[in-house]
Amino acid sequence: MRMSSNPFRLFVMSVASAAVAFVMISGSLRLDVPATEIGQAGLAVGDDTARAVERVAYRQDVIRVGDVIVSDGAPLVPIVDEDIAATWEIVDAIWPDSLRGELHQLSVIEEEGRGLVGVVHPAGAGGWILSLDVADLDDRLLIEETIVHEISHVVTLAPEVFTFGEQPCEGVRIELGCAAEGSLLARFSATFWPGDQGSDSLDDYVNDYAMSGAHEDLAETFTALVREWPVSGGQIDAKLAMLQDDPGLAALVIELRANLP
Repeated sequence: MRMSSNPFRLFVMSVASAAVAFVMISGSLRLDVPATEIGQAGLAVGDDTARAVERVAYRQDVIRVGDVIVSDGAPLVPIVDEDIAATWEIVDAIWPDSLRGELHQLSVIEEEGRGLVGVVHPAGAGGWILSLDVADLDDRLLIEETIVHEISHVVTLAPEVFTFGEQPCEGVRIELGCAAEGSLLARFSATFWPGDQGSDSLDDYVNDYAMSGAHEDLAETFTALVREWPVSGGQIDAKLAMLQDDPGLAALVIELRANLP
């Protein structure tokens, strides 16, 4: 999700925790699919539904415009809707080749209050679902920076380095769950959010939304790094340096900059 209030764009990684997740199967809406673990969308089971559209339970009231099931980095079937095609064109241009296998589905939505721009959820079938608000298509820069932000979540909240939920944690616990010991999010959290408490000074953040949680602080700082926002001072320089010094993330920064206009 995204809530906009300042010159920099604000984005939120949404966690689905509703009692029921909805799955579209053969054109009919099933309401009897139980929610999967926190952070995931629902997925129907069965031989014929392995690539069914997954339905995300959003925290906001949204209108579903349509979905693109992605296979090997490309739409599984041709896209006919103009808005969905335009949204996919932006995603396709920016999404890095190194993470193509992680993009399971693009869901195009419209949030009734115009507060939502982008959301990622782990998909039940593996990989991630990226949701984007079609109402913001006229602001390409906003959409681009949203995608960059959400890509950082795909990397730093990946199942091999992060576990959603409240189960015992041998790494570093944040609000969403447990960051594996030694992972970038664990190191970032331990350094700048000890005890899951960040600084109360806005000077330590690239924007005010980054103050909302360690994973959002990392994602906004990553976006600032990729887009070279003119931000510095406080803890910002140290945060940028930590991300730049991470080998995997540094390579991703280079790849994203090459893909962006």
